[in-house]
Amino acid sequence: MLARASARLAAAEWYCAGLLLCVVFALLLLNVVTRSLGTPLIWVDELAIYVMIWAALIGASIGIRNRDHIAMTLVTDLLPAGSRRALLIGVDVALLVFFAIFGVILWNWFDPVGVLSAETLSGFSQTSFNFIYEEPTTTIGMRKVWFWLILPVFFVSGTVHASANLATRLRGGEGKP
Repeated sequence: MLARASARLAAAEWYCAGLLLCVVFALLLLNVVTRSLGTPLIWVDELAIYVMIWAALIGASIGIRNRDHIAMTLVTDLLPAGSRRALLIGVDVALLVFFAIFGVILWNWFDPVGVLSAETLSGFSQTSFNFIYEEPTTTIGMRKVWFWLILPVFFVSGTVHASANLATRLRGGEGKP
């Protein structure tokens, strides 16, 4: 079940990543055209950066699902099958520990309980010194939190993929390191 959820999520991520890369291309093309016409749109650069970050994190999640990230396999290639499997399970567990720590950091940074219990965003920012919900982008004029929302998305998708990979490995599936 977890493997199926991971596969469906990865299919949606491929679509989203492709769409976001098309948006980056269109933004950069728009930037070239407007600059050559002598009327550059300053906000296009910043938006292209944020869209590329979204695409990169979605791509990183796909890489976790497919086990396509860079891996040093010199040691694992030399180990006997049992030791190799134990080491690879340890790697999968370490990745889940990373996501658990990342989730705690995100929870503390976004502080959903604090922001929901505050009367205003301004009041929340003043009492917590956490300006995540009010800090504007430099040129676009939107709040940065809309762009930072990719982090919880990456946390959830990465956790799903890492959990599915660990479950597959524990059931005897090998896969890449």
